[in-house]
Amino acid sequence: MKRRSFLKTAAVGAVAAPFRLSADPPAADPRDRIGCTTVTFRHRFASTRPQGLAPTGPDFRLLDVPAMFVEELGLHNVELWSRHFPTATVAFGEELRAAAARAGARVVNLQHDEPPFDLSSSDPAKRRASIATVEHWMDIAAACGATSLRANVGGRPDEAFALGTTADSFTRLAAKGEKVGVRILVENHGGHSSKAENIAAIVAAVNSPWCRSLPDFGNMPAGFTPPQRVAFLDQILPSAHLVSAKGMEFDADYRHTSYDIAACVSAAEKSGFKGVYSIELWAPAYVPPDPFRAVRALTDLIARHL
Repeated sequence: MKRRSFLKTAAVGAVAAPFRLSADPPAADPRDRIGCTTVTFRHRFASTRPQGLAPTGPDFRLLDVPAMFVEELGLHNVELWSRHFPTATVAFGEELRAAAARAGARVVNLQHDEPPFDLSSSDPAKRRASIATVEHWMDIAAACGATSLRANVGGRPDEAFALGTTADSFTRLAAKGEKVGVRILVENHGGHSSKAENIAAIVAAVNSPWCRSLPDFGNMPAGFTPPQRVAFLDQILPSAHLVSAKGMEFDADYRHTSYDIAACVSAAEKSGFKGVYSIELWAPAYVPPDPFRAVRALTDLIARHL
């Protein structure tokens, strides 16, 4: 399916964890270790396009994404955002898995952002509801063929981090993951997970190969120096199953300007990470005019350092 046929189709419709569980054997082509998330193209999905923003082209259908990633980006690793699912069912997950197989692609992770998602809640009923929601999406991730699902730690700024409570949630999710073949991932993605030491502590407390980390290059305090960014990553890279290679702002020639991505990749490789770098474009007030070109630029940059 060429670009024009795809668009036509779219219009229609701090403690190192003791386990080292690498997702894949070494890749012959560095690009085999690079993927992309549908979050990157959120403005092309009706469900996530900001209200009032005019579409820049035909809406994308999630079932078309694997073929589009292969043909437009040369990437075979697909990361999915839960907010792009037209229906939250195992049956649709199976359809996605089949679509990926037809395209010669695979789903590597599912980013879960469906409420409720406070796995650190001190309210037992709210925490049970959050766990149940994540477990349902882990079944969907398994149906998609994904080996992992990212869940939000939760937690409010005015709450102290209760490691025991949060670790209990992730221990339950790791047990679910072992049954269905889906690792539960802890990302630096707001709430209590904004601190690298909290992520490392959760993974260490769960102490299971089915609970790993998902380091994100960009989700860090504003003003972090390059050494601070690498030091943050160094705390959670030893337990990484997947890396979110986030890009934020680019110059006119699509060189990334927000921070040194090459240094982040080098830190990951030095840690022994052998999994997939999933490219995500997200900045508070900036969207690249051509997200396809931005992804290609990051793909080339990451590949040069693998």
